[in-house]
Amino acid sequence: MIIITPKSPEYNTSIQEWNRAINKFPYLIAYCENTSDVSEIIHYARKHHLPIRIRSGGHNYEGYSTGNDCVVIDISKMNNTKIDYVNNTVKLDGGTKNTELYNYISNEGYPFSGGTCPTVGVSGYALGGGWGYSARKFGLGCDSLVEVELVNYKGCVLTANKDKNSDLFWALQGAGGGNFGVITSMTFSLPPKVDKVTYVRMYYPGINKNIQVKVLDTWQKWISSVDNDINLSGGLYNTKKKVFTLILEVLVIKTLRILKSFLSLFII
Repeated sequence: MIIITPKSPEYNTSIQEWNRAINKFPYLIAYCENTSDVSEIIHYARKHHLPIRIRSGGHNYEGYSTGNDCVVIDISKMNNTKIDYVNNTVKLDGGTKNTELYNYISNEGYPFSGGTCPTVGVSGYALGGGWGYSARKFGLGCDSLVEVELVNYKGCVLTANKDKNSDLFWALQGAGGGNFGVITSMTFSLPPKVDKVTYVRMYYPGINKNIQVKVLDTWQKWISSVDNDINLSGGLYNTKKKVFTLILEVLVIKTLRILKSFLSLFII
């Protein structure tokens, strides 16, 4: 375990969250490397009556993974991943990020119903339900979750699945969100392997409101009529020059004929 305090030269770097607007000053940051480290630092925080915050990817928009005068349990160094080929599952440490998981399982030909941002922690993503580009095909991230190991507020290590601590597992599997403990590992079932994936990103800078409405209306009508091999996300952004830009991102699994229908509708 690596402990960072306000006297450490790495402190200012270590307190930085993904959202640069968050400006909090923890009592200490504990970079845990295994489950025992997590249990130990929880016992320390309880003994000294210090509030606890849990950080994996540090992507919480409101900054709930940090705070003033608290103990930040950072599990980003716990990022090992392993495929069980017999049971067709993947087990990953609680600090694993989307990009680390994708790089590992994609080399074996597996997809994963993961998130859109590569540096988001898989544990935070899945406990919140978990939407990604492949959700129409493979479901939400929490749908494939089969087991969780966590350290609770007492520092005790618990395993939760459909048979053991099933009520806790139900709460963790997207129903109740996080905050039940520090996730130290998660096991997911893997979908079938795929050999073709196409990703397209389209920019529409400076479009007027009529075109914005037309594109979004076309999207909503079109997406309900195509099969689950395709998914689409989009957003409207206002630049510094107050120019509205529409960005569409589409993921196609296997079936390229769907991509052709998409392009025919959305190329302006």
